[in-house]
Amino acid sequence: MNKISSARISRLIGNWRASEGKISQQLSLAIAKLIAARELPVGGVLPSERALATALAVSRGTVVVAYASLRDAGILDSRHGSGHRIIASATTSGTVHTRLAGEVLARPQDIDMTSGALPPSPVLTRMLAALRGADLEGVATGLGYDAAGLPTLRWAVARYYTDLGLPTHPDNILITSGAQQAVWLLANALVDASDAVVVEDPVYRGSLEAFHRRNARIIPVVVTQHGLNMEQLEKALRNRPKLLYLFPEAHNPTGRSLDEASRRHLVRLLERYPTFLVEDGAQTELSTLAETTPRPLAGQMNPEMVATIGTLSKLFWGGLRIGWIRSAPSVIKRLASFKAVDDLGCSMFDQHIAVGLLENIAEARIYRHQEVAGHLKIAEDLIAEHAQGRWHWARPAAGTAMWIHMPGVDTVALCQEAQRHRLFLSPGSGYSAHENFGDFIRLPFVRPPATMQFAIDTICNLTADA
Repeated sequence: MNKISSARISRLIGNWRASEGKISQQLSLAIAKLIAARELPVGGVLPSERALATALAVSRGTVVVAYASLRDAGILDSRHGSGHRIIASATTSGTVHTRLAGEVLARPQDIDMTSGALPPSPVLTRMLAALRGADLEGVATGLGYDAAGLPTLRWAVARYYTDLGLPTHPDNILITSGAQQAVWLLANALVDASDAVVVEDPVYRGSLEAFHRRNARIIPVVVTQHGLNMEQLEKALRNRPKLLYLFPEAHNPTGRSLDEASRRHLVRLLERYPTFLVEDGAQTELSTLAETTPRPLAGQMNPEMVATIGTLSKLFWGGLRIGWIRSAPSVIKRLASFKAVDDLGCSMFDQHIAVGLLENIAEARIYRHQEVAGHLKIAEDLIAEHAQGRWHWARPAAGTAMWIHMPGVDTVALCQEAQRHRLFLSPGSGYSAHENFGDFIRLPFVRPPATMQFAIDTICNLTADA
């Protein structure tokens, strides 16, 4: 039976109470949109009225009426002992929803804390201000398509890794539309239905979606403040999974980095149980502790069995959709063929700008390090002052968010309640293959002090009785 958890619906449904009308009508409409968008599959069984009411912080009666409306529309079939099964797709007002329907853009007065994205780096804005038409004129040559990426940018990324102590040739590099596309390309090229994929628990949400879409068997390995559970990892690798996906540095969402002993242990395990490693380095440049960038694990492994993901989004700006994959030339050629089908290649103008940005990477590192470390100090001081010991976290070694434990708090319900106070948060269960961490939240700290003050005050007020 394909049971759909209340935590999954809560994560997908987004700002469902932004429209006018009765709450029950808004809820039935939001669920119908998720079904139309195929985020909730036909044949799936929705959670009980009580479970969904708790997750969404509404009355059980509201869910009862919403389900009844969906039954009347021929979308649900409710039977005693069998639950509420989705029996048909849905349209709303004659419009088929082709995007994740719960993903509604926050209104201007809302505060979105679901992303840890940073504002543009002054290194980028200064470069853009200095650009003239003549600087870009030479880019517009040929047909404008290159699935593998602009050759000069591939050379620049190769130099980036070589400078980190990992000799790299442009043939080892594929340019992607950010790190997110890199994850999706690797999932689609390397993973088939029912393949076992080992991930950390918790793990980056975008990777879970990518592997779920491939119908992979996801095997989670616990991550704690002390690092990756190596015993669990060895047990998982013994069963010969298709792929291992992890963050050796700057883990998303916990912010932890493996120490040297753990890195050596991991390399030994992969030598003993050869498994293709996807090393996600999207946040590697965002250290809160030091300005040096660590050498990727790929330098200690069989080059045919590893792919390393990188991006410019963190150092410079998320709106610059330039990322990459570093791997063996044979893997890069296969990935390039998938990318050619997907989008024919990244924007040549963005890639041209990226070449210049990589030439100024030292300055960008210093700026981001100071920015991230300063914001973290402010956030920690605010939490220490207002949470009064009720929240528990380990100081992130890198990244832009804190992984906070709130004992006794249902954070799925908390995040739904926070939306009514114009605050959008991410519950911990959304970062887990098995929807664990129901009393954790991921809280970005790279926001102005007044915004952090509002967010922390709101959370404290909503959890005062927990």
